[in-house]
Amino acid sequence: MRIIEEKTIFVTCGATIPFPRLVSCVLSDEFCQELIQYGFVRLIIQFGKNYVSEFERLVQERGGQRENQKFPTEQFGCGDTVRHYALMNGKLEVTGFDFSTKMQSIIRDYSDLVISHAGTGSILDSLRLNKPLLVCVNDALMDNHQQQIADKFVELGYVWSCAPTETGLIAGLRASQTEKLKSFPVSHNSSFERLLSETIYS
Repeated sequence: MRIIEEKTIFVTCGATIPFPRLVSCVLSDEFCQELIQYGFVRLIIQFGKNYVSEFERLVQERGGQRENQKFPTEQFGCGDTVRHYALMNGKLEVTGFDFSTKMQSIIRDYSDLVISHAGTGSILDSLRLNKPLLVCVNDALMDNHQQQIADKFVELGYVWSCAPTETGLIAGLRASQTEKLKSFPVSHNSSFERLLSETIYS
């Protein structure tokens, strides 16, 4: 396992449906400046299916410079969609890819903070690995329970939650640097699973 010396933030949008507002916000100058202020030097974004061209456009619009691989992404299980850029005059490394077969390894070994869409699987991956988690609800999706799921995890004290806006994400980032979350019970917890199922299907 890598010993973390420089802080890395990992953003996951889910495997299938892109989350453009989240990607755009975490690449904004304001959010990236906050990252640098808190000691983050690396931003890794799993941006979802069929989004490589749009990701590249967004990074380049914000002054991102394409660079050769600095970070060992060959063990990320992300294939040939991986892209590397430097942002903020080289102060922030940005790596993006569509999907990984080794998400848990990325979270466990390379993430000091995770920002995730409110999919149950993505949330549980981070919590089971004891990583601080900021959940961002994709309110553009129809007929889903992301808000209820996020609200329940917040109520239990396991995550922070925000809207997909620069203001919301910056507030969540600041909270993550000053507040402590409750530890998630890693053993099998049937009562929690029942509560979660009731939330999803209510």
